[in-house]
Amino acid sequence: MRTTGDPHSQNISMLHYGRGVAALLVCLFHSYGLIEKYFGGMEWGNIFQAGHSGVEFFFILSGFIILHAHRDDIGNPEKIRPFLLKRAIRILPLFWFIALPLGLLFLAAPIFGADRGLDAGKLLADLLLIPREGVLTLPPAWTLQHEAVFYLIFSVAIVNRAAGIVALGLWQAVCILVMLFSLANPHYQLPINKLIGFHNLGFGIGIGIALFFTSRGFASAGPLLRLGGKAAGIVLLGMFAGEWAIGPNLFGGDPALALSYFTIYALIILALLSVRRRPRPLLDATFGVLGSASYALYLLHEPVGSVVNKLLILPALQPFIGPVTAYIAIVCACILTAMAVHFAIERPMLEWLRMRLLIRPRRLRPALA
Repeated sequence: MRTTGDPHSQNISMLHYGRGVAALLVCLFHSYGLIEKYFGGMEWGNIFQAGHSGVEFFFILSGFIILHAHRDDIGNPEKIRPFLLKRAIRILPLFWFIALPLGLLFLAAPIFGADRGLDAGKLLADLLLIPREGVLTLPPAWTLQHEAVFYLIFSVAIVNRAAGIVALGLWQAVCILVMLFSLANPHYQLPINKLIGFHNLGFGIGIGIALFFTSRGFASAGPLLRLGGKAAGIVLLGMFAGEWAIGPNLFGGDPALALSYFTIYALIILALLSVRRRPRPLLDATFGVLGSASYALYLLHEPVGSVVNKLLILPALQPFIGPVTAYIAIVCACILTAMAVHFAIERPMLEWLRMRLLIRPRRLRPALA
């Protein structure tokens, strides 16, 4: 996220740290699954069982960023192409860079992706972010399918403001009704939930935060928001402890659990937005860098973790590698790989694509006769 002289832009940069933490939490959550599968778990269990909640943070953040960045585009049909191009450039190139080789590997050697039952049609659907049943080529891409639905509905508002407001409102209302009356199986992998599942409510919450952020009352509410953020942080720690001790059925089901995290992260995001930007060298060098590489970490952590884990269980290493050592090694490998991919591949690729597709060269003035 760029920072400018606009105070709002300065505040938005504070979310960068949160984005890095959210990606790390998801990585910590999934990495334990590998330890449990190949090492039988760790003595204290999955202390980051609640790390899955990082996706709730991302859904809210996406709703906030999209409205905040494209608010002036609403009701301007000529902005639809740049909007869709920007969104496609942001999520597809790195996703394809990772998912396409994996998919081709699974097609050529199904043993590596035995649980996927992948064929050419499923791979194409996954690359185009079309919801389908079954395990995806790159499992974390289920959230990108939600993102694609959100972008398409938001694009209606760019073409026509009134129609877009109605479309967004109806979409959120349907998602609420489906959740309240259990009109669909809430499992996150089912295609129907990409369209009308409860996770989509995070986008609506993010939109609401963006509207409040630019309102006159936001600045005066700063002290209260920061107090609310501290309280939410304490509750979040309690939620993490609860999931560690009880498991994911802490509140009886996924929808209630997700709504709890949506509420907590909304308060934390509001608190972060109320803090003015100032130099924070240590945070910039750690969670700031992690925030920059957060998308790469989110997409890469499962395949990288799987490869590292298979290396760690080699007979020659078994006497030296226990579950804790393996867990730390997997997480560190995921983080380092994500940073390397971000700086060496993702960032140069995005800059090149933006220059080629979004920035129009200035027309040269005709030479004077």
